[in-house]
Amino acid sequence: MTIRNKMLQTMGAGALILLFASGAQAAPVALVNPGFEADDASGGDVFGATGWGNFGGGTFTTDGTNGPGAFPNCCSPVANGGVNSMKLFSTSGVQQSFAATVGDVATMSGVGLNFGSDPILNVSQLLLQIGFFDANGLPAGTAAGGNTAPGFNLFDGNIIDASTPQDVWTALGVGTAPAPDNTAEVRFIVLYLGASGGAAFADDLSATLAPIPVPAAVWLFGSGLLGLVGVARRRRKG
Repeated sequence: MTIRNKMLQTMGAGALILLFASGAQAAPVALVNPGFEADDASGGDVFGATGWGNFGGGTFTTDGTNGPGAFPNCCSPVANGGVNSMKLFSTSGVQQSFAATVGDVATMSGVGLNFGSDPILNVSQLLLQIGFFDANGLPAGTAAGGNTAPGFNLFDGNIIDASTPQDVWTALGVGTAPAPDNTAEVRFIVLYLGASGGAAFADDLSATLAPIPVPAAVWLFGSGLLGLVGVARRRRKG
């Protein structure tokens, strides 16, 4: 086989590698208690939720079917077939953290409710948030601008506010740019900005995390170099 044919054969193998390696799939993140069903709230609201860190003091697991926090004359209490959901008021939220690295891309989705008996008011809003942080718990991307770095605190337009129809479960979602420099951790956050009062509910959460794919040209160039090295070694041995 000629050197040219050997090189072409090696490049072809590199192309096959490319098909598998460059198409990195977003892997589901194993959120703990994503539907808030782990706690028994039938006797009354439970502060926070198993598996979730909370902040702001206004987060409660609520039984929307049987407990004192049941939704009278409202909606299906939850979207996932359970009985609980997360109630948020004031400015507060819940979050979970996972290891991450530079270049990771994250998404988060779920549903939220503008409850007619205590509706969201004025500028208050319920949303999902994803933040990348360094090993010290500070916002990642310090060299690129800290809180304004690409990938930190990004929201999409899928939020719930005073204009959202009441008593209807509505989709929430957020996605990020590639994680900035110094990233060691990603936080998936449910956040209620309740400066104007009212309350909101969240449920049925999910998240994904995936490395950004390596550009095709890089893989092909690398496989070509490997092929040249292999051919040169065989020639020396011959």
